Amino acid sequence: MNFFTQIEPAPSGVLLNTDSRITALGSCFAQVIGQRLTYYKWPVVLNPLGVLFHPLALQDLVRRALLLDEFKENDLFKHEGRYYILALHGQYSSQDPNSLLTQANSDLKILRDGLTKATHLLITLGTAWAYQKSDNEVIVGNCHKLPGSFFNKKLLSVAEIQQGVSQIIELMAKYNAEAQLIFSVSPVRHTKDGMVQNSLGKAHLIAGLHGALNQKNKTPIVPKYFPAYELMMDQLRDYRFYKSDLIHPNDQGEEVVWEFFKDHWINPELEALLRQIKSIQQGLAHRPIHSDSIEHHNFVMQLKKRIENLERQYPHLKFD
Repeated sequence: MNFFTQIEPAPSGVLLNTDSRITALGSCFAQVIGQRLTYYKWPVVLNPLGVLFHPLALQDLVRRALLLDEFKENDLFKHEGRYYILALHGQYSSQDPNSLLTQANSDLKILRDGLTKATHLLITLGTAWAYQKSDNEVIVGNCHKLPGSFFNKKLLSVAEIQQGVSQIIELMAKYNAEAQLIFSVSPVRHTKDGMVQNSLGKAHLIAGLHGALNQKNKTPIVPKYFPAYELMMDQLRDYRFYKSDLIHPNDQGEEVVWEFFKDHWINPELEALLRQIKSIQQGLAHRPIHSDSIEHHNFVMQLKKRIENLERQYPHLKFD
């Protein structure tokens, strides 16, 4: 069954090859593609500072990383003896402010390295709904499950989203003009916002993102759009492609979207190599009934030889 008859082909861009380096940022759907690329042994820097959902949080993170604008004491929020970095994922909290800042700034350097060396940058926007601190209206990246009275909910405007995405493009053009930027909107529904509000937020994301991608700019970077949202909403209109929560794509849904990504963004000459890697990965995941048998010993030795041959042929591949 061809699920893609109504989806326009992705605009041509720089395809992934064996020497590509990928950085993937954004909502949990960035994790899906990033993990698939990791499975096929591409070097991937995947959300080193955690998942972020809205474009202004991502824009601020990219800016901080590229300018190496490290987190400082005034970036910490203290509540009941614990410190938080509200610009980042909920994992950034601790009772020790110094260790928290050290960890965040160490991860920031990993992201900077990933952004400046990437041949491909994948950014997935999850929602246009954001939260502001109620005392100063500063937009945060994550509420860290702190009391709701600390924040006010805000729907980012199309213009704010367009400006945020444009700033990401401009920053990358300055620090890594060779990178291919690929933006997408996550198909994962943010039902906690409400179904109507989720649809409104996705509409703002799509309009703002396309506004930024279609505007004429003087940067050498030509960003592209990957239709993850459209594939799930318009082509896979069947709950058999979703997990039991009816929100997240299941393995089958993710596989369909991955195949579309592979067909449009990976050099078709690598198809045979991908099959070999998949076969080896399946062999590594195999759990024998009798691990001490001669048959299993021979299987392991053959697998080892296959890995060595492939690593010799493609030095960037590492199966350890």
